[in-house]
Amino acid sequence: MIHFKGLIFYHYSAGDDVAIHTQDMAWLEESDVVVAEVTQPSLGVGYEIGRAVAWKKRILCLYRPDDGKGLSAMVRGAHDGKNFIVKDYQEPEVPGILKEFLSSS
Repeated sequence: MIHFKGLIFYHYSAGDDVAIHTQDMAWLEESDVVVAEVTQPSLGVGYEIGRAVAWKKRILCLYRPDDGKGLSAMVRGAHDGKNFIVKDYQEPEVPGILKEFLSSS
């Protein structure tokens, strides 16, 4: 578990898929906002973002631009400037981006 000023990130070891899904959905449902790092495509993260949209959560997607890679249009196209934010970033910018996003929640 990693703490970042009120944020908690969990790391799993090998485990039961149903238990992981159930726990992740419970955490997602309890959350006020969702912050997703979307540089590396992930079906699981996409699924969680979709559920967060359905539950009307405020979402921040962080994307680290890289030559030859592009962010999915389904993610970038969802940016509405209010409830679904997509930010290109470099690592030193993350604390400021998080502070801005969380203070406007």
